[in-house]
Order: sequence, then C-alpha cells, then structure tokens
Amino acid sequence: MYNEYYVTMGKFFKIKRLAQKMTYEQVGESLNHSKGWYYDVERGKNKIYLKEAKQLCDLFGCTLNDMQEFIDTNL
Repeated sequence: MYNEYYVTMGKFFKIKRLAQKMTYEQVGESLNHSKGWYYDVERGKNKIYLKEAKQLCDLFGCTLNDMQEFIDTNL
C-alpha cells in the first residue's frame, strides 16, 4: 500500500534526479542501495529514514526543508 506522503516525497526526488541527469543505478549506488530500491523510493513504495532523505538531498543539492516544502505544497 502506498502512503501519499512517501509518494509525494518520491516525486520530489524524481524531479531532482532528472534535473541532475542521473540514473536509478547511479543514485542507488551513491547510497549503497540497488537501483530497484531507489526506483521504489520514487514510486513511494519504500519508506525511507531521515538519514537517507538527507543523503538524497545532499546528492541532489537541495535541503530537507526544500523537500518538506514540496511535500506540504503538493500533498
């Protein structure tokens, strides 16, 4: 079952990944996960911990605040 919060978070990270022209594999490897794990993050299927969200924000050059504002606006 998908949670709207995680689906919206996944949309945020998808936008950021595409802006960086990165693949699922590149992102997954950067966080020591598989590309499938990251694909599921973007779909909102995987719940992620704050630490992983911070790592993704660092990778994409954004902040946790940016992520939360996107979620608040789009939920």
